[in-house]
Amino acid sequence: RLLIARALMANPKLLILDEPCAGLDPPAREHFIRFIDALGRRAEAPSLVLVTHHVEEIAGVFSHVLLLANGRILAQGTKSQVLTSETLSRAFGEPVTVRQVDDRYTLSFQETPGRVV
Repeated sequence: RLLIARALMANPKLLILDEPCAGLDPPAREHFIRFIDALGRRAEAPSLVLVTHHVEEIAGVFSHVLLLANGRILAQGTKSQVLTSETLSRAFGEPVTVRQVDDRYTLSFQETPGRVV
């Protein structure tokens, strides 16, 4: 949060957050996501770009998603268009289930018969 505060001092038009929750424990991660959500809803907020591998980290303030797989665009559009079980199953090469609760998403992997983990 301190690094973000320093970046905001320059009044940027764009703030890129590259895996900002890496290394955070679950409570710290949730506090950070809420902070980003509140920041993004401010009238004077910069445009926010979030890079993440975890749909759980996508705050409600984010409206659109660009999904990359193997260095190529797999899907793009609104969160509800892109964050689907079908699309993310293609991205990960595994069957997954995506659930939306309010404005947040969760992902779980489906059981694959005969697959040893």
